[in-house]
Amino acid sequence: MKVGIITHVNCPCGHRGSIVESIYDDGHSHWYRATLEGLSHSGHYDGTDRLFADNTPACAACGLSLTPEHVDSSEFKTRQNRRHAETVT
Repeated sequence: MKVGIITHVNCPCGHRGSIVESIYDDGHSHWYRATLEGLSHSGHYDGTDRLFADNTPACAACGLSLTPEHVDSSEFKTRQNRRHAETVT
């Protein structure tokens, strides 16, 4: 089964991009990949959020490093719930 998770990130300059996670697991094989859309990999983040630490997103328009605090507010609760589920399992 392939699952896609899109996390929208808003820069204070007004630019918006996404971190797209693809997860595949059919019981025999599995893989995980995260890609940036409308963002660059030139950011700096050394916090505990693996999605941001592994991908180091930055705004493609102004170059600002983006952090979990820049996640679209409508998605923030979903990300918090998902992170909690990952630590429980």
